[in-house]
Amino acid sequence: MCTLSIPVNIFTFSIAINCCCHSNRVDYAFSLLATTFKRGFLPDVVTYTTLIRGLLSQQKSQEARLFFANLIKFREIQPDVITFTTMIDGLCKTGHADMALWLFRSMEKCDCEPNTVTYNTIIDSLCKRGLPDDALNLHSEMMEKGILPDVRTYSPIIQVLCSLKRWEEVGLLLDQMIHDMKISPNVHTFTILVDAYSKSGKLDDAKHIIQIMNERGVYPDIVTYNTLIHAYCSQGQMDGALAMLNTIRSKKIMPTSYTYNILVNACCRELKLDIAMDLYRKMASNGLSPTVVTHNILLHGLCQLGKSMEALTFFYKIQGLGHKPNIVTYETLLGGLCKNHYVDKALSLFRTIECNGLIPESKTYNIIICGCLRSKKYDGACKLVDKMVDCGFSSDAATTSVLRHLLLSKAQDPTLVALYQKCLH
Repeated sequence: MCTLSIPVNIFTFSIAINCCCHSNRVDYAFSLLATTFKRGFLPDVVTYTTLIRGLLSQQKSQEARLFFANLIKFREIQPDVITFTTMIDGLCKTGHADMALWLFRSMEKCDCEPNTVTYNTIIDSLCKRGLPDDALNLHSEMMEKGILPDVRTYSPIIQVLCSLKRWEEVGLLLDQMIHDMKISPNVHTFTILVDAYSKSGKLDDAKHIIQIMNERGVYPDIVTYNTLIHAYCSQGQMDGALAMLNTIRSKKIMPTSYTYNILVNACCRELKLDIAMDLYRKMASNGLSPTVVTHNILLHGLCQLGKSMEALTFFYKIQGLGHKPNIVTYETLLGGLCKNHYVDKALSLFRTIECNGLIPESKTYNIIICGCLRSKKYDGACKLVDKMVDCGFSSDAATTSVLRHLLLSKAQDPTLVALYQKCLH
């Protein structure tokens, strides 16, 4: 456009700057800002707000704060409520909540009145910091000023009050929200309540919330159902959890990998491995790919039942299908193999960890060292301790305890004494 002498103005530049910021190229955006000055254009508050948002989206909060401060200092713009709210939101999200609150209180000095979104941003930050009373005070303040709250004002306060089991206040706030302010809770608000009741063992209350949702025409989503399934599983009610999975399907809601992971984990915990494997196979028929978490849960379940060799076979099978293990996968298998006296298999597996692009951690070493000690492979344990120490790790309480126990029965064994001294060091 510029080369062809097609007229451009500050709005054209602002659109291009916005595109650069959304493409995570804030450096290009600032180059365009410089070009606006060269062409004699004067950037407006929208242009500068866009640049601030771009800096914050790339976690450049320090640069955003400095840029914002200089804009005010040199009176380049008169910040509006959107500019302030953008800056406050960025500060809250990057862990500078106190500074965000200070900026919030500074708005009046700049003749800028906070709006509902500004208050919601600060209230949400206070709730995430576990300060419900401060959030409630701010909620009262906005009401006194005639700034109407919305569902996003109430949801974080309800969530933090639920986490603190302040049920009476939750009830009062919901009553005010629904009856006084005529604000209908959305699916997120209801899910907060389902989650809170579930975690407190109030499963009947959680189910009642689902019933209320349906009556009000606010239909539960997969997050809500996942929360309820988790509650059933936590209370050992596998039939209820599996029935909930069927309910999800009947409502044409697609379960996620997380849904199946909750169920598979609960089945393994209840030692119902056949059901767990059946659920694992059903994931594929629902178009879902098992995650590394799914595989780790199943491997742990097999090891818990003493089927460590089946677990090893399953491990090689999923590897052959292109699923990549993580260090937890290896630690699960190593623990299972050592526990079931397949230490040579565990040592062989341990040697393949780095070949798969992973680095053993302190826990990994301690698992295999404990296995070697319990199987009287003291020389192997000694070499592993040397390697562990070279990597900057140390023995944990389990390894030290096994060594102490062995020393009590074999106090004169020089290898064990040397090993114990190395571990203590």
